[in-house]
Amino acid sequence: MPGPVKRICLLGGESTGKTTLARALAAAYGTVWNPEYGRAYTEIGRDPEVPWTSAEFTHIARIQCWYEDCLAESAHKVLFCDTDAFTTKLFHQVYLGSPTNAFDDFAGRNYDLFLVCGLDVPWRHDGIREFDDQREWMHERYLERARASGSPWVELEGSHESRLLASRRAVDRFLVGS
Repeated sequence: MPGPVKRICLLGGESTGKTTLARALAAAYGTVWNPEYGRAYTEIGRDPEVPWTSAEFTHIARIQCWYEDCLAESAHKVLFCDTDAFTTKLFHQVYLGSPTNAFDDFAGRNYDLFLVCGLDVPWRHDGIREFDDQREWMHERYLERARASGSPWVELEGSHESRLLASRRAVDRFLVGS
């Protein structure tokens, strides 16, 4: 019987290539990836004129983690997570102006490896993204999370190809050592 699936979480500010990288890594390793539920929640019909609520962020965090757990059942060796509930917690703070502890149990979830996408790529508005001015602040929070996690982590910079190569090296090293 195979061992438990290793969970690799991609962190990074808006427009840093997490989704593109998660998709590419899953394809390279013949496994699945967990997309960002908050994006789908926003795109599928959330009224942009209505202010966000804490309850919405709690819902997003719970579904993000639930879906991650479901996908872990069908993943092959590794599961690449496009984001995590910690990110949802940061967005709560950005949108509502205050931090929350409402879903700390999800936001504190640990991962086997963190890949932190750097800010050396241009921010691009896509109709959903709004926080170019918050990217640096969020990036510092992601680095703090990775450092404090006790898990290995790598900060990725450069082109998509460079990030993919560095990610694959980090994942390969991790898988050999685990």
